Amino acid sequence: MNNLLIFFAIPVATIILSIIFETLIKCPFKIAGIAFSIFLLTAFALGGTVELLVLAIVYTIISFISAYLTSIFENKSDDNNCNNNATSEVNNSISNILNSNQSNNNVCRRFR
Repeated sequence: MNNLLIFFAIPVATIILSIIFETLIKCPFKIAGIAFSIFLLTAFALGGTVELLVLAIVYTIISFISAYLTSIFENKSDDNNCNNNATSEVNNSISNILNSNQSNNNVCRRFR
């Protein structure tokens, strides 16, 4: 039971919480610092053995990696949204120019 907790439950919880906190705080280094302080306090509260300290470091690395990957994916989705908005603005501008040219041509035809 302890092996399942150490190798599955705590890493999965660390990944999920790191992703959630990354969307709120938006700094992977702060997320890793918070995780490290929590794991370090827990390790010392449970006895402070070398194994627990090593696990705290490993969980912190997992936390940083998941927060960093989340920030990369968020930045890519933001870039795509910006590109889509820019493309739609350019298309709107072009259509406005074409419409204004058509109305100018109609005005010129009326006066001929």
